[in-house]
Amino acid sequence: MTFAAAEASAPRQRAISRLWVLIGAVYGGLLLAALFLLPDPMIRHDDYPALLAEPGLFYTKTLSEGRWLNYLWHLRGVVTPAWVNYLAYQLLWAVYLACLVHNAFGREAEVWQRVAVALIAGLCFPWILISLWFNTLIPGMAVLALYGWLATRLSERACRWLMLVFVPVSLMAYTTFPFLILALSLTRAGLTRSARDLAGLLALFIASFALGMLAIYTLNFLEHGVFGVPMAEWRNPSPAHDLASALENAQLAWEFLSGLAVKGSYANTPLMLLQGAVLAAAVWSLLRQDKWRALYMLSGAALGLGLICLQVVRTGIDMPVRSGGFLWIFFAVFLGLFAISLQQSGRARLGRYLLALTAAVYVMFALMLQQSYARWPELSRAMAVELQAAEGPVFVTGTYLSLEAAVKADLQETYAMEARLELLTGRDVIMCERTPEACAALPEALRSGLQGSGFEVRAVEAGSVLMLSPVALRDAKLDAARKRRQQN
Repeated sequence: MTFAAAEASAPRQRAISRLWVLIGAVYGGLLLAALFLLPDPMIRHDDYPALLAEPGLFYTKTLSEGRWLNYLWHLRGVVTPAWVNYLAYQLLWAVYLACLVHNAFGREAEVWQRVAVALIAGLCFPWILISLWFNTLIPGMAVLALYGWLATRLSERACRWLMLVFVPVSLMAYTTFPFLILALSLTRAGLTRSARDLAGLLALFIASFALGMLAIYTLNFLEHGVFGVPMAEWRNPSPAHDLASALENAQLAWEFLSGLAVKGSYANTPLMLLQGAVLAAAVWSLLRQDKWRALYMLSGAALGLGLICLQVVRTGIDMPVRSGGFLWIFFAVFLGLFAISLQQSGRARLGRYLLALTAAVYVMFALMLQQSYARWPELSRAMAVELQAAEGPVFVTGTYLSLEAAVKADLQETYAMEARLELLTGRDVIMCERTPEACAALPEALRSGLQGSGFEVRAVEAGSVLMLSPVALRDAKLDAARKRRQQN
């Protein structure tokens, strides 16, 4: 190697070294916010098939949701502990976030500022919600992490053409993952921006997204005989067929947007108002200083929201808040650029405090939320301890919705409790709430459930009975959604 070549490679090596430091710091922040879940992560009921590598339990989602990448992951045949999968998921998320802020700020920000931006983007309420499907989403996160890493090594032009591959593949993991790939280009520093360049980028992304939908439709046709993605009944679909029904479904789109504002602020009104004010100030500041940089990010947010709202109006489904998590990528970058702007205009202390305080608030709220989720794994472990002493099936009477820990963790289905107890005890679990005929032979006193709160274990000849109260603390999630629609 010549002396000149060595000199040229030195900055590159330092940049790679700084990126690894950044990844480690972001990973540490994500794990800090998830501290209570690290030993025993919370798992959603339909995430158990991915944990246990059981493709048959996930197969229907290839048709109703187009999750073909996730289905391939279920075929791996190797089962690893949930905590290992959780650490892997968070590491992949940290790689994506670190690569994003590495490219978005160049040398404009210090390491701690980049970490703060990454944590604000990665610890928003929608991303905490979706992280509860960590077993299923590992392959999708791997795709995002790989693309993010390539974005730090390759030119922007090369990365854009790679969208033709990465957008369709990520779409088969989760519908809004492609917007995270787009965000890497829209937030990248050091670009020559123009209306023509933006239009070309968005056109390429839309073509890549359409290619992904075509691939999903084709796979569904070849495997299921259906060219499309029919909405599952549990989503309460009501497809628009005329102007009146489209306007009615537009109300659902508005509910989704308002839910993003409220729940995206952890249902904290002062935080919602403060975030809105800071975002408005950040957008206005960047529009004045670098109009096109602001318009690039705003166009990405608008395109993502537009496609989601179009899907809601077209199908009439209830769109979950977690679908809007990509918006916080843009919010965090706007906030980071605003803090740097304040610093450069002589208000460095204000910029530092704004960024550090916002990141600290996000870590705190994420920690509190995930602590509430951890109450269910803790309670179910206590149940498993009492059930370990016997053999045979476990009959669960009463309702899981009578358990405060289950409600706090927002358990969505009886299978969440069934799968959890089977995993911990190795025994068959029968939920009498779902299959009362299977519990018909039990004494009436046991079938009626527990007269009080908590749980109690009784031994019977056929196995064990786990008694819960029959009085639910709230409606089941799907029932509540149907009631809300009927009221509207």
